[in-house]
Amino acid sequence: MNSNGNHHSAFGLAQVLIAMAGMLLCCCHSNQNKLSVEPVYYTDDSFVHLLDISGSGFSMDAPQHIDGRYGEKEFSMDAWMRMNDSLLSVVLFSSFGNTLAEITCSRDSIRFNSTLMDMGKIKAEYIIADIQLCYFDMAVLKPHFESYGFTLTETTEGDTTVRKLSKGSTDILTIRKNGNTIELANSLRNYSYTVTGGQAQ
Repeated sequence: MNSNGNHHSAFGLAQVLIAMAGMLLCCCHSNQNKLSVEPVYYTDDSFVHLLDISGSGFSMDAPQHIDGRYGEKEFSMDAWMRMNDSLLSVVLFSSFGNTLAEITCSRDSIRFNSTLMDMGKIKAEYIIADIQLCYFDMAVLKPHFESYGFTLTETTEGDTTVRKLSKGSTDILTIRKNGNTIELANSLRNYSYTVTGGQAQ
């Protein structure tokens, strides 16, 4: 992929966050478990393919609330997430209850529907990637990311589980899970958000 393609893909999630905030304010690797969609660039030149959702290791069908920030922009929204070994579905709502977008990930494809967002510029894969890092079992995540040259660790700090993703000496993101609260901070792309709500069944 050329440098323009890398830049476009790397900021896919950032574009999603900017679009949502704006509305609320007015490969060479072979892995039989990976999902055959566009790769997710965690740095400008390093990517990972999404995992098949059958590797999630749990099921969920619950409401959630999301508060986040991208640069100086802040946003807040509600969501309903449904996940099992054959489907991952996320519906995003504004604070007024309007549906912003629906993302559905099956075992072989991702569908992204929205009447408000420019789906040609927003990469749903980046939302799914964060969900996988937050919820999938480390036994599945760790070897997958290591096969692409990344380092993924998980430690415990009291009642909090901490996951950290890095590439060489570059820290990329940190995820903190405590009870029904998940905090994700991507220091490389300068965005963060907190998710509160449903837990795995």
